Amino acid sequence: MQPTTAGSSNRIYGMDVWRGALFAAGLIVHCAALSDITAFNMIEDASHLCRMEAFFTISGFFAALTVGKAAPTTWIRRRLVMLLVPLAVGLIFVVPVSHLLIADLATRRGFMGNYLPWQPSDWHMHMWFLIALALYVPLTFALRAQERRIEALGDFAARKPLSVIAALWLAGAGASLSIWAAGKALNMAGLQPIAFLLRQTVYFCLFYALGHAAFRVQAIRNLILSPPRVVYAVGLAMAVLDLSVIGMAGDGKLRMLIFFIARPIAGFAVTSLVFRSAFSLQRCHQWQSDLSSASYTIYLLHVPAILALLWLLYPTGLGPWQAMAVIAPVALLALYYFHLLVVRRSSLLLLLLNGRQRAAPKPAPAC
Repeated sequence: MQPTTAGSSNRIYGMDVWRGALFAAGLIVHCAALSDITAFNMIEDASHLCRMEAFFTISGFFAALTVGKAAPTTWIRRRLVMLLVPLAVGLIFVVPVSHLLIADLATRRGFMGNYLPWQPSDWHMHMWFLIALALYVPLTFALRAQERRIEALGDFAARKPLSVIAALWLAGAGASLSIWAAGKALNMAGLQPIAFLLRQTVYFCLFYALGHAAFRVQAIRNLILSPPRVVYAVGLAMAVLDLSVIGMAGDGKLRMLIFFIARPIAGFAVTSLVFRSAFSLQRCHQWQSDLSSASYTIYLLHVPAILALLWLLYPTGLGPWQAMAVIAPVALLALYYFHLLVVRRSSLLLLLLNGRQRAAPKPAPAC
C-alpha cells in the first residue's frame, strides 16, 4: 500500500499551526495549575480532556509523514535528538530552577494558602510528553509494518464508523482505568517512575496510532474529519458531565471514574474539530507561523518563566486571578520574542531547546 498524501501543502501547515497552538495553550493551563480555585480546576480539566489527545494525534500524523522520507537509522537519530536533547536540558536546568523558585515562594507569607505549586516529586514536570514521544519511536515502525491491517481497519471504518469510534472510546477508558489501578500498586511498591510512564504513555499511544493511521489511509482520515454528528453531541455531553463535578465535594474516585470515561470520546471529538480546522486552513498570518516555530521553546521554558514572574510580582499582593491575567500574556510574549530574536539565530540554542539544527533561511510558507 502506498501512503496517501495529506492534500495540499497548506493543509500540512495548518496542522503545524495547530500543533503550535496546542503547545502554547499549555502555558495558560499551567498558570491555572498554580491555584486550587474551582474555575482554574475547570480550565485544567478541560485541557486534560482533549488537548494532548489532539496533540498526539497530530504527532502520529507527522511521524507517519516523515518516517518514509529518510533511512530508518537517519529518522531515528533525528527524532531522538529532537526529543532527548531538549529533555536533557529540561531535566538538568529547567526543573531544578523551577523547584528553587517554588521552594522560595513557599516561604512567602500566605503563599501556600493561595497557590498550589508543583511539588519536588514532580521530577518530569511538564516535559513528560518528550519521554512519551521517544517511547513511541518503535511504535512508529511497528505501525508502519501493519499496512494491510490498517488498510482493513480503514475499510471497516468506512462501513461502520461508529463501531470504530466506540472501540477507541472503550479502549481509552479501559486503558486509563487499568493503568490507574496498576499505578496505585506500583506507587505503593516505590516504583513511581514506572507508574508515571505507564500512565502517560499507554493511553496516548492510542491517539498517536490514530494519527499515524490517518496519514496512511484516507478512510481513517475521513473518520476523523467527518465522524457521525452524534459523536460531537456525546463528546460534549461527557465533557459537561466531567466539568460539572469539579466543584462538588465528594468521592474522588467517582470523579476520576467520570473523567476516565469522558476523556476518550471528548478527546476524539475535539481532535476531529482540530483536524477539520487544520485541513481547511487556506491562509494564516505571519505570527501564526512564528508561534508554531516558537512553540517548542515556549513550552520547554514556560514553567520557570511563570514562576519567575510570580516570584517578582507576589510582593505586590496580587491574587491568583490577577496573576493569571498578567503572567500568562507576559510569559507568552517574552518567550515568543526570545525564540524569534535569540533562539532561532543561535545554532547552539536551537539544538538545546528545540533539538534542531539551524537550516538555511527559506521563504515563509504561504499558508
